[in-house]
Amino acid sequence: MATGASAVDPRAVTERQFLDELASVTRERVATEFLYLMAQDGGVIGVQWEQPGLDHLRRYRVRDTCPHCVVLAAVVTLAPVLPLDVLRAGRARPQYETVLRTGRLPHLAFARPAGPPGASWLGDCHAVDGDPHSDADCPRHAVPPPTGDPLALRPGSLPRAVRELYPHDGAATADLAQRLRIAQDWRADAQAVASGIREAAATWAFLRNSCVLGVPVPGANGLVLTLPPGRVPNDRPLSELHDATVRALPSGGGPVPYQERACLLPEPASATQRMPTYAGAVDLTAAAPVRTLRLPVPRRPLSTTGRGVLLLYEARHAMGRHVASAPVRDSAYWDSEAALNVFEFTLLERVAGRHYQEAVAAYLQALRREGDLLARPHKVLDRRRRKALSHAFGGLDDEELHLWASVAYRNAILELLGDLKAFAAHLRRQAG
Repeated sequence: MATGASAVDPRAVTERQFLDELASVTRERVATEFLYLMAQDGGVIGVQWEQPGLDHLRRYRVRDTCPHCVVLAAVVTLAPVLPLDVLRAGRARPQYETVLRTGRLPHLAFARPAGPPGASWLGDCHAVDGDPHSDADCPRHAVPPPTGDPLALRPGSLPRAVRELYPHDGAATADLAQRLRIAQDWRADAQAVASGIREAAATWAFLRNSCVLGVPVPGANGLVLTLPPGRVPNDRPLSELHDATVRALPSGGGPVPYQERACLLPEPASATQRMPTYAGAVDLTAAAPVRTLRLPVPRRPLSTTGRGVLLLYEARHAMGRHVASAPVRDSAYWDSEAALNVFEFTLLERVAGRHYQEAVAAYLQALRREGDLLARPHKVLDRRRRKALSHAFGGLDDEELHLWASVAYRNAILELLGDLKAFAAHLRRQAG
């Protein structure tokens, strides 16, 4: 692979020079298929244009300006050039800053879509090892790397509002210790799956560094109390926190942004629900909306690998939600859903390997033979393939085997269509 520019010495430029050059070179390099905006050590910004047979890398040091602000300004500059639709341009900032808060280097990645010219490029943000901070960082972006574990709680030292949820302090301590173990077990399964998968690094960092423990408020659907570690226990009663939250949230206004942190919400009583789910809620502790990942404790648990894949999937879902309102189900929404599916497909390809790939191939062959969606997709995998797929997860019951087979079927539909836009349209039609 040839390289179009030296990767050794960054060139000092002004912000205006950087943005103008970025737009100019992007327009010139019409065969570019992938474009990366990369925060690098020492406040350097790397830009790489990739096209078949040639990678072109340039490195810049922007004078007297926060490099992270410049990268985010670059997204605005690139939006009409690539192009990027409002959804992808808008979510670049929260994705970038989520990775930045983990103490790793954010790399924004954009990919040319298949299909007709003029369609929005796809976007993502990868997390890369390194120090993202320098003396040039502005106050917003000069955040220190996270220290400690957001699940490192001492259940014996609890806020008053949390203690009010239980008949006595002993019951509170015992219940929260159980919830903490549940959250730690789910998170450990996600870590085991994410290990070594670059595409999962940012999602795992979000789970590891941005998700605190939460407890639901009984009898009040959608209200939670979060328990960030390392804080002096709040002595305000539950009723006072509730009243403060009502005053803080706008009535009848526009969408309210979620707070930066999310919460893991173990549900020990959910004996029948097997899969984790994402949902929005209101956090009385912070008087603000919060993203929650609800973690069930079923009588028949899923495989540890399956639990890890599903929690990473739902965490990725949560990362893409930035305001507390029902999403508008327009074409950008379905593009996002298609990308979320691809994230799940990637995880399964890595953890289940050839057994998963053989299942996808079997569905693809059946789809080509039928020339349409399958009337009985559950009949496609023979006993050998079902056994192999189960073995890849360490053994599956029939219900979980059906779950991963259905994902392989969706993956095969994507491969048949050969285009993420067409797959997004398929998901839209299936949803009715």
